[in-house]
Amino acid sequence: MGLFESFDNLDKISAEAIASWLKPVPSLDFIDNYLVNRILYPQTIPQTERDMQLDLAILREAVKLNSPKSGESPFLNPALRKLLIPVKFLNFVPDLASLTWAFIDALFLGRHKKDWFDDLWTIVVTDDVDELVGSIILPQFEDGGSMKLKLMDKNYEIKKGNLSVIPCPKARCEISYKLQGGKVLNKDENAVEVHGGKLGLVIDGRGV
Repeated sequence: MGLFESFDNLDKISAEAIASWLKPVPSLDFIDNYLVNRILYPQTIPQTERDMQLDLAILREAVKLNSPKSGESPFLNPALRKLLIPVKFLNFVPDLASLTWAFIDALFLGRHKKDWFDDLWTIVVTDDVDELVGSIILPQFEDGGSMKLKLMDKNYEIKKGNLSVIPCPKARCEISYKLQGGKVLNKDENAVEVHGGKLGLVIDGRGV
C-alpha cells in the first residue's frame, strides 16, 4: 500500500499549498504534474531528495485535509495527547524525524490549545503493537524567549523559532527546564518525566 493510498482527496490540494512548504519553489505546473502522478501512482517510492520533499509537502496538506477544524483527526488522540503515525508510512519516508515534523506542521501549526496540557504530546508509531517513540514539547514563547533544558546531564538551549530533536533512547526521560519569556505546562521552571524512544524529544519552538 502506497503512502498516498490512505487519502482519497488529494485532488483537492492546490499547487500553491504544496509550494508553501518548499524551498526553492518549483513551478506550479511542475507541482501540478507531480501531484497528478502521485494520485495515479500512489505506491511510487521517491527516488531523489527533491521527490522526498515534494512527497512530504503533499503529505502535510493531505493530513490537514483529513483533520477538520473541529480538531478531530485519525492521527491525533486529544484525550491521551498522542500523535499517531501509521508504521506503513515509514516504508516511504524512512526518516522518522522528517515524517514527524510533517505531521507536526500539519496538525499543530495554528492549532488552538484547549489548555496548557496541550504543551506535551506522546509520539506513537501505530501497528498491530503500538510503539512509543518519543514526545513533543510545544513551548509558549514570547518575543525573544528561550528555553534551557537539561536531560541526562546534558544542557540544551531552544530559542523561539527553533526546531530541535534531542536524543532520549530510554522509555522514560527526566527533564528539567527553565524558560525566559515563555512557559511549558504553565510553568517557566519545572522538572517532569516524559516518554522517550527511538526518536526522542521533539521541541517545536515556533510557539504554535
